[in-house]
Amino acid sequence: MSSEQPSYSAPPNDAPIRQWDGAMPVIMSTIVQLMIAVQLWKYGLHPAHHDEDTADHIAMLLMFGQIPIMFWFTATGRHHAQKILPTLALQLSLWAITFALAVTLT
Repeated sequence: MSSEQPSYSAPPNDAPIRQWDGAMPVIMSTIVQLMIAVQLWKYGLHPAHHDEDTADHIAMLLMFGQIPIMFWFTATGRHHAQKILPTLALQLSLWAITFALAVTLT
């Protein structure tokens, strides 16, 4: 009976994506993208009249609330830049995609 390790490679427990400041911007961007998808599903690409509602204000708070968290993530992990770079790239790319979607589609 051999005790082989599984073939997949899970991130270690100290991976940056498993820290609160690594995961929160990703979760926040995903929530805003889901909110955009719901708005598009309900009203289509170009609604006749778009008035800012509660969902828009929550999305703005989520989008701009990510910026200080990403700065904190970068500041605390600056000594381990090689380790945090993939998570930071994911955070920034999701933020940029979500911002572009929000500006162009709503």
